[in-house]
Amino acid sequence: MSLEEQYRTDANLNARIDLHARFSTNPGWGRWLFEQELGTVRAEARILEVGCGPATTLWGSNLDRIDASWSLTLADFSPGMVEAAREVLGDGAAYVVADVEDLPFSDEAFDLVLANHMLYHVPDRPSAFAEIKRVLVSGGGFHAATNGEGHMREMGELTAGWWPYATHVGAFGLESAPEQLAPFFTDVQVTPYEDNLAITDAEPVLAYFRSAERYDGRDLGKERAEIDEVIARDGVFFVHKSQGLISCRKP
Repeated sequence: MSLEEQYRTDANLNARIDLHARFSTNPGWGRWLFEQELGTVRAEARILEVGCGPATTLWGSNLDRIDASWSLTLADFSPGMVEAAREVLGDGAAYVVADVEDLPFSDEAFDLVLANHMLYHVPDRPSAFAEIKRVLVSGGGFHAATNGEGHMREMGELTAGWWPYATHVGAFGLESAPEQLAPFFTDVQVTPYEDNLAITDAEPVLAYFRSAERYDGRDLGKERAEIDEVIARDGVFFVHKSQGLISCRKP
């Protein structure tokens, strides 16, 4: 499945969001992320989120905290995602179908840029970083949420290799991202978020697998049986998570 097909609508992403929403042991990710990224942002700030997706995690779970004076622009390469985001924020933001490697904005157009759980999909990240830097004012902040080593490794072990859980971490993870960002930004900092999954129902895990780029239509009966066996024995199917936020600024 190509990236365009994967994210044509928000259905696949929502299947993944649902697993975390239902079974996270520390369910406040969206509120925490907002506080880290936007908790100290000044009034009338110009804010761009690239790869905004359906806007449910960051914006939908914090509607009560959004400063009405902010100028919000939500961008995604998928028209379907942009329309899903519009359903969340309505007239509270501007919406643009755009590729982060070629942003349709003028130089220094924004005070803050956000890119949450999306940069590991970008083929040419140096071009994306250069574009983000270009549209930021001098001293402007850039925040990027991503995963770290070992994230969801139990699910990777369950699939015997056909679901390559570590791929994204190698591309742009908590450990690998700072070195990539250093040529473009300064004051690069990593802030982890402590969380895991305590899963009590196999079906949301299978829905997660079916939503994956590498899913090829295979029967998941073996995976279901193994999850059911663990839940029957231990009460939960426990999955380690490693995620957090990388923050930096334009020199």
